Amino acid sequence: MSKAETERTKGLRRAILRVLAACQGDRYEGWLTERSLFAVLAASAPGLTMADQSAACQYLASKGKEYIENRARQESKFDVKDADWRILPRGVDLLDETIPPDPGVEDNRQ
Repeated sequence: MSKAETERTKGLRRAILRVLAACQGDRYEGWLTERSLFAVLAASAPGLTMADQSAACQYLASKGKEYIENRARQESKFDVKDADWRILPRGVDLLDETIPPDPGVEDNRQ
């Protein structure tokens, strides 16, 4: 992976945290659908794919990181599987820079 791709990936991970943090306290209890998250991110990241977003979310949700969480959801009306995401307290702490930086997420301290 080139330096530019690495920086783009780190920035995408931070953008995901920002979007999910903005959804906290809404009527959906902070959950945002995978498709809605993509729509918000794609507006400011030309060339973003669902695969890019999925990989970034998996990184942020992985064991030991646990900055975000997901839940599977089945929309019976359309019989479509989807996932919802929300930020966890540890993810908020990373955004607020009150925990050590994560080398895989863009950070102003680095």
